[in-house]
Order: sequence, then structure tokens, then C-alpha cells
Amino acid sequence: MYKLIVFFLAIFIFTNCGSQEMDASEGLKLINAKESSIRDLSKKLKPGEIVPLNESDELIDLLLSFYRTNPQDQNAPLCLDKVHMIYSSTKRHEKSAIYGDTLLLKYPDYINRLLILESMANVYDMYIFPRDTSKVRYYNELLLKENKDISKEKREEIQFKLDNLELTIQEIIMKVNE
Repeated sequence: MYKLIVFFLAIFIFTNCGSQEMDASEGLKLINAKESSIRDLSKKLKPGEIVPLNESDELIDLLLSFYRTNPQDQNAPLCLDKVHMIYSSTKRHEKSAIYGDTLLLKYPDYINRLLILESMANVYDMYIFPRDTSKVRYYNELLLKENKDISKEKREEIQFKLDNLELTIQEIIMKVNE
């Protein structure tokens, strides 16, 4: 019943807002309600079951609507971050990359930029085919350039990937284990 109420409330707000901006506080309430609904649903799943894609897509719609109508709000980059991660976790990596790029371009000072850069490097390295080594290089070099304070081990790991860009992640693992 709660899920049905949230759904109809979302439809009501979206249809009545038309070209008007979504009120930030109402948008956040809808997002929080949907996230709560998905959390509750996931607690009831049996091993091996996943949250239905339509549930994730409804959350994505709310997040994108909030971002588009409130781009200056402090929560807008977090919404893009969540969209990026949801698409990645549901194996829709091309879409994940689109929203990761959007986040990095529109919000260069985003607090979790390092994590997004790492995610983008991994998405292009392991999940988008054919593998785009120019994007893998771009994101890994950006990681090194923007994060002077990362650990020596992490820096060496990234440099190793850059030095062996022609190798797939599986080939790198084999090379390391030799």
C-alpha cells in the first residue's frame, strides 16, 4: 500500500509540476521514500533474487528529475552519483558512464570525485566493449593528476595499469601472478 501511495504521489507531482521546477524538499522526500521502499523490498528477497529493474528505474527517474529541476541544489551531484551507481550495479554500463561523465563535468568539486573517477576507469576498462583504452587512460591519468595524496601503493597500481594498457584486466592479473 505504501509503495502505491508513493507511486501515485510521484505521478501527481510530476504531472502537476509540468514545466515548473520540482520543489527540492518534496523531491528529496520522494527519493527517500523510494529508497526506503527498495531497502524494505531487498530485505525480503531470497538468496539469488534481485530487486526488480522497474524499482531501480523508478528511483532513477526521481533522481534525474530532481537533478534536472534543481541543478544548483547541493543534492544534485549526489543524485547523479546514485544514478551512475544504480546503472552500474544493474549492468547498464554505457548509461552509467554517461551519468558519471555528466557528474564529473558539471560538478568538478564533488566531494566523492575520486570514487567516481575510479568507477569510470573501471567501467571503461572492464565493462564496456569494445574496451576503450583512451578512456581508461584518461580517467587513470586524471586520478593521478588530481589526487596527489593517494597512497604510494594506489599510485603504483594505477601507473602499472597505465603502463600495461594494452592488456585486459585478466591479462594483468596473470602477469602479476607470474
